[in-house]
Amino acid sequence: MTNARPARRFRIVAALDRSEYSEIVLEHAIDQAARHDRPDLHFVTVVDRKDDVEAIKAWLAAEVMQGLETFGRKGPDWRSRLHVLEGKPADEIATFAADLAADLLVIGRFGTHAKRGSVADHVLPRAPCPTLIVNLMEHVVEPVTQCAACAEVREDSDGERWFCAAHLNTDRLRLSALLPLSGTSIHGGPLW
Repeated sequence: MTNARPARRFRIVAALDRSEYSEIVLEHAIDQAARHDRPDLHFVTVVDRKDDVEAIKAWLAAEVMQGLETFGRKGPDWRSRLHVLEGKPADEIATFAADLAADLLVIGRFGTHAKRGSVADHVLPRAPCPTLIVNLMEHVVEPVTQCAACAEVREDSDGERWFCAAHLNTDRLRLSALLPLSGTSIHGGPLW
């Protein structure tokens, strides 16, 4: 008789900063959890003074319970835990995700912190797992003007060539290949 252990749960760490944007991070974490059969959600916030702990624990519990109820995604095999840590947010979040052997870290990056950077900016290089950084949807991205000649070359060649003569740099390696719908394409086979 074998006692098979259940499959390992998919562990998600959601770092909530107690700002007005925490709900957005929470929603993304729950959305990611919904993609797995047995998610293990860990909602974490970091404090810098011990006297804030009781109020912050109450906030975290209310925020997470409201989020799970609002987004309506909580299956019978879901597990959710709350964590309040003390220290520097970037250090604590990265270390916690590593200690937990997280499969995914979800963290927000709202606003600009030009000189010191955001917490997410400091967590990302040390993140021990794939990291989803959540920005505001209204964040304006400055468009880059596309070279009309390059666009025409791509269109005329059906994607076989990408650059016009002015932008084609023969000193730089650029490989593109159309993946076949079937057949082998490993070890330098017909793909390249």
